[in-house]
Amino acid sequence: GSKIGDKFKCIYASEFFYNEDGNAMWPKLAVNYTNKTQFLMRINKGILDISDDERLNNKMLDDERRISTSNMIYIGDGYTDVPCMKLTKENGGVSIAVYTDNNYSTVKKLLNDGRINYMVKSDYRSGTEIDKIIKKTIKSMVINTELRNISYRQVNE
Repeated sequence: GSKIGDKFKCIYASEFFYNEDGNAMWPKLAVNYTNKTQFLMRINKGILDISDDERLNNKMLDDERRISTSNMIYIGDGYTDVPCMKLTKENGGVSIAVYTDNNYSTVKKLLNDGRINYMVKSDYRSGTEIDKIIKKTIKSMVINTELRNISYRQVNE
């Protein structure tokens, strides 16, 4: 249902089972805070098949992972995102909590408790605070990855 959905290898989201007339009949997949953490680890390890629990739970060295947590940005808006925001932040990634008038105090608490890196108004237009933070974070991640690669090559030469 996203305009940019075709740009992604896999999207994890709640979905419905539809009948032959195209009417939603029953939840097919419900994403809750536990699933979100699982999906974050699936992305991290590159194990995108949701039926492959065995490989997901096998030990994997950091340098074997598809996407390092330090190269992840997690954007959430409330308590169901806290485990992923904390996991991302603690492992070198960036966690951003977005707020509206309805959840400002919840998001402010997350910032005060050190569970997120940033809190911003949920305005995703070009030039807004979140747009600037994401672009700056991506540039920083690219530079840090390049520096790690240079250091790795120097050590192994």
